[in-house]
Amino acid sequence: MHVCAHLFETNGSRVASELEEPWWVRYNDDIHGVIESGWGENSSLLSPEICVLLAEVDAEFVAEGGDSGVWPNPHADGTYVDESEFGRCPDPSRFLLVAIRAQAWVSVLLERGWATVTSDLDWALRPLECGGADVVLAPLADGAVPLVLTTHQPSTTEHPVNISIAAGDPAVSLASIPDCACDGCDSGSAALIEEIDTWILSVVDGSLAVAASFEHYSCRTSFHCQSGTVQNLDRSTSFTAAPWPQNWSARSLVSET
Repeated sequence: MHVCAHLFETNGSRVASELEEPWWVRYNDDIHGVIESGWGENSSLLSPEICVLLAEVDAEFVAEGGDSGVWPNPHADGTYVDESEFGRCPDPSRFLLVAIRAQAWVSVLLERGWATVTSDLDWALRPLECGGADVVLAPLADGAVPLVLTTHQPSTTEHPVNISIAAGDPAVSLASIPDCACDGCDSGSAALIEEIDTWILSVVDGSLAVAASFEHYSCRTSFHCQSGTVQNLDRSTSFTAAPWPQNWSARSLVSET
């Protein structure tokens, strides 16, 4: 049994349905497979410390009832996406799950004493969606960058809850989840949870480098690489994050494309 699977079981954390095996266990299993094939000499496993952190977030998520709203990937078996599915979202209320997951992260990070809540927020690159309720966590470690989680409540019953994840001071918006809530783009709740976790983990782990200017934008983590141009930029900024915990080694960033 791989170490992360063991840690997951001993912590007693689990999410129902398709999340019987959490994404970080599957991630490490995939990396092990790549390494054993001889092609993964530069691949990096998620450390035991990261797995414990993710299991704590998962346990908090379950405690808040987030697991009751999970759903499978409707296209997991390669089912063709019908054109009528695009633009259709018959149950936007289920996306409350993303807000619960974000709050689970906040609870665990504060409980670990790695950050404090602050009202200080200055934007370099705002989320595309306006408004929302901001939670700003200021890390205590030198060189670490703040995490900003913005919850956008639905404007009508036909719209889903959405969260924006940002980092830095001034803050740079990194992701909007869900990016699209229509049935045609639906990959199941597990994909949303993994996306939230990988972005927040990158900020906390210190595996994040951002450069945002009016000419070019780039963002690298150990999971993501984005580049191009952006809208809503108030001012240029750049930073390379450091880990929130003491004596913690940040994961290696993916190569620039």
